[in-house]
Amino acid sequence: MLIYPLDSKGYFNNMITIEAIAPPSNEDAITRIAKQNDAADYWLSSASDKQIAIKILVEKSKSQKILDQLQNLMEGKSNFRVLVYPLEIALPYEKKKASNSAVTISREALLSQLKSQGKLDSHYMMLVFLSTIVAAIGLIENNVAVIIGAMVIAPLLGPNLALSLSTILGQVKGILNALQTLVIGIGFALGLSIILSLFYPNLSLTPELLSRTTVGMDGLALALASGAAAALSITTGVSSVLVGVMVAVALLPPTVTLGICLGLGAYPEAKGAALLLIANIASVNLTAQLTMRLKGIKPREPEKQRTALIVFVIGILFWCALIAYLVYGLYF
Repeated sequence: MLIYPLDSKGYFNNMITIEAIAPPSNEDAITRIAKQNDAADYWLSSASDKQIAIKILVEKSKSQKILDQLQNLMEGKSNFRVLVYPLEIALPYEKKKASNSAVTISREALLSQLKSQGKLDSHYMMLVFLSTIVAAIGLIENNVAVIIGAMVIAPLLGPNLALSLSTILGQVKGILNALQTLVIGIGFALGLSIILSLFYPNLSLTPELLSRTTVGMDGLALALASGAAAALSITTGVSSVLVGVMVAVALLPPTVTLGICLGLGAYPEAKGAALLLIANIASVNLTAQLTMRLKGIKPREPEKQRTALIVFVIGILFWCALIAYLVYGLYF
């Protein structure tokens, strides 16, 4: 579908098309859902004796309610399908004021996106491999530009956001899958860093390495801001490339520093890098989960909402306790 954007704040820029394919008997119910949720437009796109297709044009910020109600309508029915399309261009112009509220993409879109980003596969492992090599060279050669280059790859962003989203939705299986991807990624980066430190000629602890062997309030602030920015970025549909750099800065350099210090036998520095890594993981996930919760992300079913709230509270308490323990051990 092609649409002509009005401008950077145009009415159609924050809209999607939802198509409901269902038996003809559901036509009134579907159109009623569209009306009740202030859809910009809706129309019958095709019809037959056995099936109809109704398309609904709606703002992204209002799409979640429509999707939830359509899912409630389709429960127990095998011949019901809902499709979601991005909207790129619309003709003719419609000079209608866009909503001032921040655009929030649907829960289903978030799940689909983060499931792919947090998947443990060869692509993910290759990204971890490449970013670790580049980050290690930057840290060893004391080259900030090279370190930032490694952060652009940002392979650890997906698993952390997937972990936060799964916690918000109370999906234990999703939490375990995200943790598996994150732990294997960090473990692989750690092992690779140790191997590099054993074969890199004339290796010594550079200022860039030493700067990541202590836990400071500035580092915690960076990780807290990174987690919130990453969650805000992905829930509003904004590109997360630069935010991924922030998260990567908080996670990958401490991991690589830990491996290099272990390889060199610098165990006091390795302990500091390990504490920094743990503190940053906790900080990123704490603010990411809080931000997603504040954005109103929750399961559709009431019974699952109660379970999700319990899992969310447990997660927040765990991360807060971990951060408090580390800060107390450092300053008291």
